[in-house]
Amino acid sequence: MEVHHHSHKRKNWKEYITEFIMLFAAVTLGFIAENLREHQVINHHLEQNKVAILKDLQEDSTEIARVLIFEDTCINRFNRLNNILYLAKTKKISYKQLEDSIKESPNLIAYATTLYMNNSSFKNMQSSGLLSNLEEGELKSNLAIYYEVVFKNLEALNEFFDQIGNVYNNYLPIGYGKIFRANYKFSKDYELNDPSVYLNFMLSLNKTKDNLQSDEFIYEVQKYYNYIFVYRRSLKRAKESNDKLLKLLRTEIK
Repeated sequence: MEVHHHSHKRKNWKEYITEFIMLFAAVTLGFIAENLREHQVINHHLEQNKVAILKDLQEDSTEIARVLIFEDTCINRFNRLNNILYLAKTKKISYKQLEDSIKESPNLIAYATTLYMNNSSFKNMQSSGLLSNLEEGELKSNLAIYYEVVFKNLEALNEFFDQIGNVYNNYLPIGYGKIFRANYKFSKDYELNDPSVYLNFMLSLNKTKDNLQSDEFIYEVQKYYNYIFVYRRSLKRAKESNDKLLKLLRTEIK
């Protein structure tokens, strides 16, 4: 049997170079395409987080405005209390007049609405690592200021505000006692559950009379009153920071 041998033409160096270039180009293009796809995915997630943070900031903005309005009512309430305590202490009105003024004062309690900002979307951006992909610039720095400085400052102030209010309310428990009796269904079998009876009885006690005219009580009123303005200043800073971020995000979101 005759055997036929097939000869293979040997490639020249130019063909090897061409194949290498084609293989290198395919690998490089695949790498570039993968990086581009990953970059697009990151950008998409960044845009989603920006939208979520914008929503949180809009809710914060509404809440800040509501708290500022409520603080105005607190200031008016304590302006009145400061005045009647001053008049009584300087003997310009009698205790009976002080007592009547206390009876006419609505919601004579240390209660103010504090601000609780929503930082969940920002925390998600941090934990997912997306924050590191956000370009260095005004938006990133202002996010850090709002959530790492303003947010934490308000958290600390909220707790301190509550502590000062509790001290004041312990000096004058008739404020909450009157409100609870007026707004909750206390049993009518007991005369003291009537708001007016309760208020008159509490004001007749020597302990109440001593507290209302004491230097210690006036000090606690002043501490709480002053702190309203400390808190209000922080609210204004939060509003300024919030307004700035809202403007930046509305410009950034595509």
